[in-house]
Amino acid sequence: MTTAPRSGGRTTEQVGKGRRKPAGTTTGTTTGGGARGARHYPVAGATQGSAALKLTAEQQRDPIAAPRLRVAPPAPINAPRAPFIALVVAVVVVGVLGILLINTKTAENSFRIDSLQKRQAKLDSQQQDLENAIAAYNSPGSLDAAARRLGLVKGDPAYIRLPDGKVFGVPKPGRGEVAVTAQDSATAATGR
Repeated sequence: MTTAPRSGGRTTEQVGKGRRKPAGTTTGTTTGGGARGARHYPVAGATQGSAALKLTAEQQRDPIAAPRLRVAPPAPINAPRAPFIALVVAVVVVGVLGILLINTKTAENSFRIDSLQKRQAKLDSQQQDLENAIAAYNSPGSLDAAARRLGLVKGDPAYIRLPDGKVFGVPKPGRGEVAVTAQDSATAATGR
């Protein structure tokens, strides 16, 4: 069977639409598709013309198929919108307040870090000054001057070995000025 564009009228395939065809009956057309709305030309021996619109006796006796009934889906539930809107607004407000709190704490911590860094720099410079002073006091000239202030004098000392009391060298009294800190017992007790 060949097909051609539909120009009007019904074909034998369209006559029996919506009706059951008994098993084993054919209409003389080939099965298979074709373009929708295309006209099918019958093969030799098929019903043509106005007779194609007539139903056979078997087709007239078949009852029309009842439409299938389906359960309709339930109607959509319209939930109240006010609680949802209130929830969204509450989440947004809590989020904004949280961001503000985080920003405030961050700014506060940055000020604290700045003040601690300044304090650390001050303490570092103070430590450097103290280390410089210690290095100056440890120099030989400084030690000599400090020893003279305390009343110590230069000379060859004598040594005493403690386990047996043997003396090495010749002990001599020191020659020098009396130190300011050297006081006799009488002046030390009165403080004058």
